[in-house]
Amino acid sequence: MAEGFLLGPNLLSRTRRAVELVEGNVSGGGFTSRAPALEFEESRRSVFRIATFTGAWSIGAVKTVNLKYVPGAANTVNATNLFAAVPAPTGSGDCAIAKEGTAWFLIAAVCGTAT
Repeated sequence: MAEGFLLGPNLLSRTRRAVELVEGNVSGGGFTSRAPALEFEESRRSVFRIATFTGAWSIGAVKTVNLKYVPGAANTVNATNLFAAVPAPTGSGDCAIAKEGTAWFLIAAVCGTAT
């Protein structure tokens, strides 16, 4: 097979030089590696939770809520209400919260009981 039939003499020689340079860098300096990013693991974490709260919850207020179905001592988070004033439930009320970035936000709350 004739060399350079498809690439041409200049492109073939430049390609060979580039490969030689890269191969030389690999053996000379080597590559450094880093741990893989944890983006996949982060995306697997729950960003939606069911929780309970007490007292009225006004728009813009931050409230500490208790995560339901999460055992252990670290089962509270602070969530911000951005959308609607929530009246105080009798006792504690259920709510749904969602995480955006590192912050939790109220997305739904029990506001009353249908009769």
